[in-house]
Amino acid sequence: MWIDLAFVLAGFIGDLILRILFPIDTSLRALVFIPNLGFLAFLLISIKKPVLIAVLSGAALGLAIDLFQHQMVGNVIAYPLSIYIIKFWSSQLNESLFEQIFMGITGLFIKELAQYGVLFVFGITHLYLNAWFIKREFLTLIGHVPLLLGLAGLNRLKYSAQKSLALNKQRRERVLWNPTLKP
Repeated sequence: MWIDLAFVLAGFIGDLILRILFPIDTSLRALVFIPNLGFLAFLLISIKKPVLIAVLSGAALGLAIDLFQHQMVGNVIAYPLSIYIIKFWSSQLNESLFEQIFMGITGLFIKELAQYGVLFVFGITHLYLNAWFIKREFLTLIGHVPLLLGLAGLNRLKYSAQKSLALNKQRRERVLWNPTLKP
């Protein structure tokens, strides 16, 4: 639990660092890269969680981000929606590195599409869908492929560390049914 929280917080800290290195042009005169490592880290750990917990924690995280960044309700709708879709889709896939990258990029695409829908319905943006994706999403999706490669690798290291900690804890238990202990 705490390792997952630290993993997601490290993703959001990576977002802050990338936003300093690549400032966002809100006028959309050029292609824009919007870092979403925190969301992708949360997406990778929510695949292993039960559906209800993953969706509710996604809504809570989206609400916290909306309140922190003074946005409307874009993330509180987009986070649980993309996590719900990716959660059910991931049950049909394996856990290879390529499939994790593909799920991450697809989840990011779904999140951004849901955010565009919310912003368009509330009248905050008047861009057409093709202009939105050309100016904002193209570079964002392409730029996250190498970042997601590193994030998925760190996620695998995190899970292997969690498994070894759980195995060590199980070996230290002093109960009669534990087959790893010799009497």
